[in-house]
Amino acid sequence: MNPDKTNQDSSNTTNQRARESKLKREQRAKALTVAEEDLNAVYEHWLEVMRPSRRGRKLVLDDRRRLKIGAAIHDYGVEDCCKAIDGCARSDFHMGRNRMGKRYDDLELIFRDQDHIERFLGLADQGDDW
Repeated sequence: MNPDKTNQDSSNTTNQRARESKLKREQRAKALTVAEEDLNAVYEHWLEVMRPSRRGRKLVLDDRRRLKIGAAIHDYGVEDCCKAIDGCARSDFHMGRNRMGKRYDDLELIFRDQDHIERFLGLADQGDDW
């Protein structure tokens, strides 16, 4: 292994983190406090609700998704995170019944920020009244 390459990789990671937005730094700090089993529970719920068939594709819990899920769990808890996913699933627009025929149901969108999470929680609550 090339030691210069290893030093470059670690330097690049440090530089990337230094350029992160304040929001992303806050989300990263929150995500680090969340148990792995809680991250997996929310991710598995999303897979069940949004990707039941998966059509042979392996969906990965990557660092970006892990960051968003972890920060959301820190702020709202596992139950409300799963409820926000359910709320997104109740939205015709987000499920692809829109002019473009495109689904907007990725975890990064659902957990983008508090406004998105609370909007989807509201949609889930509306469904309880039906």
